[in-house]
Amino acid sequence: MGWKSKIRKSLLDLQVVGGYADKVMANESFLDCALGTNPFGTPEGVKKKLKKLDIDLSKYPDVHYNILKEELVNYWEGAVKEDDLFICNGSMGCFEKVNKFTIQDGTRILGVSPQYPRYVSDATALGAIYESIKLKEEEYFEIKVDEIINSLDRKYTLLYLDNPHNPTGQFLRLKEITEIVDEAEKKGILVLVDEAYEDFVEKKESAVNLNYNNLIVIRSFSKGLGLASMRIGYAVIKNPELCELYKKVDLPFPVSRISEILAVEALKDFKFVRNTRKMIAQIKQKIMSALKKEFFISKTHPTTPIFLLWGKEDTYQYFLRRGILTVSGSAFGLNNSYVRIRIPREADEFLRRLS
Repeated sequence: MGWKSKIRKSLLDLQVVGGYADKVMANESFLDCALGTNPFGTPEGVKKKLKKLDIDLSKYPDVHYNILKEELVNYWEGAVKEDDLFICNGSMGCFEKVNKFTIQDGTRILGVSPQYPRYVSDATALGAIYESIKLKEEEYFEIKVDEIINSLDRKYTLLYLDNPHNPTGQFLRLKEITEIVDEAEKKGILVLVDEAYEDFVEKKESAVNLNYNNLIVIRSFSKGLGLASMRIGYAVIKNPELCELYKKVDLPFPVSRISEILAVEALKDFKFVRNTRKMIAQIKQKIMSALKKEFFISKTHPTTPIFLLWGKEDTYQYFLRRGILTVSGSAFGLNNSYVRIRIPREADEFLRRLS
């Protein structure tokens, strides 16, 4: 018997759908409308702080990340305590840990599809059975709360929701998330809400504001706060028993001291986030108004920078030939007739390339 017989079968059998990050073309001639970063870059306060940093790189960071946790408690105005917070290597580092303590062979997970593919591949690699509610093209991929609630069943260990939704950019309001989490709690289901894009929406609508024993919320500094290079995120868990499970699978020093310092600075710049939302709404509306003449567009929220679009036999190549880089729908289990577009910094250059 060879070494393969000793490897987890679910991993050997896994066919990874997605991985669009490694397909992005590093070519300055393309207008980047692919990766879900902030089109307006990084807050100026963060840039200034970075230039002034003087850190002893021979030392480990604070294993508890107390400075960042204190700032997060202030940022959330008392909705969280320091004990509720777990700092991780990007939001992906957080859901890896959650998957590690919730999944065993045969664990059933419910999601919606299409949705963020790397969560799905990580869960299935650990032996989970992923089932999904299929969003319908004829309904413009609208997420229906009632359909999610009616699909909840005690056979599921976990419900995974990305909110705002990737790739459509839809957003479920806090009232709707509350209804879902409440019903899931009655059926013994954990709810994992991935809020990687939530900084593009007002924080009063975040699930962080809820207090449920079956709720885990994951957030990122990579998107709205403009720190994708720093690879930093955090999980919010208010159930002490779930916290203990997370601690058992967590590893020390998940992010650098530099990342922690810059994350603290990013949380202070409320003006940057507000302006980002305002500019995104203007650019997104202008671009979608032009695209609707020739394409179909998913349900989407006005201030999230992404949306799903379709209407050509190969929509991905259509944009690529015009020097616009998007994410193919094949990354989300669809095909090249669909693309996810992340709006650019300016609408005019995008529209010029289409003309």
